[in-house]
Amino acid sequence: MTIPGYDFYRDRFPGINRTIGAAGNSPQQSIRGYTPVFYKRLYKSPREVALLLDKTIRSGYGVLEAGTVMAVDQNDTDQLVPYTPDSISTTDVSRVFLLTDCDASDNFYVDMLESYKLAVDDEITFTDSDGAYETETISAIDRTSYDNKAKITLSAATAASFTIGKNANCYVKAADEADTNKTSDAAYILDMEVDTGAGEYAAGGLASVVLSNAILYQDACVGMDNSAITDLGNVTSEGVYYILK
Repeated sequence: MTIPGYDFYRDRFPGINRTIGAAGNSPQQSIRGYTPVFYKRLYKSPREVALLLDKTIRSGYGVLEAGTVMAVDQNDTDQLVPYTPDSISTTDVSRVFLLTDCDASDNFYVDMLESYKLAVDDEITFTDSDGAYETETISAIDRTSYDNKAKITLSAATAASFTIGKNANCYVKAADEADTNKTSDAAYILDMEVDTGAGEYAAGGLASVVLSNAILYQDACVGMDNSAITDLGNVTSEGVYYILK
């Protein structure tokens, strides 16, 4: 499964691409120069008139695209994390998909790289295709026993069963609401691409978010859904655009 964010623009960097010669064992070097990069357009209206605000983005999510809908991290309200849409998709950068069932258990495994979206003492919310939600607290993360996966231990066992057969996943709690709710409310839209880092040395990033007075292309707003529109409160849909009043 491709992990959203981490391989963004991987094949679009300029320079030298190295390949193995097709007619022998000798390596050959193909110099291709600069690969064109096509950036999507976020703004229909002039960016200069939009109301923007600088924010700190939590580490571990790789490269977040301009237009990504963001929420407030309830474990550190000075930071933002990607908003979690209502419908589950493997392209949702906010989600960490389980590698093992968490069947009324206090532990489960996730991909090693994905584990760096989480931290000890974080409140995280579980969900799956059944639509149930449950929030628990991380008490420990073991990243040393295996090279490719991490063991997440909770302070208490989950009351419900979250199974990989039903796309079980978890994400950082990003709304101050009951633990049986989705606990992810849209608050901002990224104005720019930001690299939050991935893995052990991820450091997060600084980015501006757009608050109002803008017309954005709908297909550029990553994670936007009806709930996000309701949460934001100042967004209306007009054709292929979102209008932020």
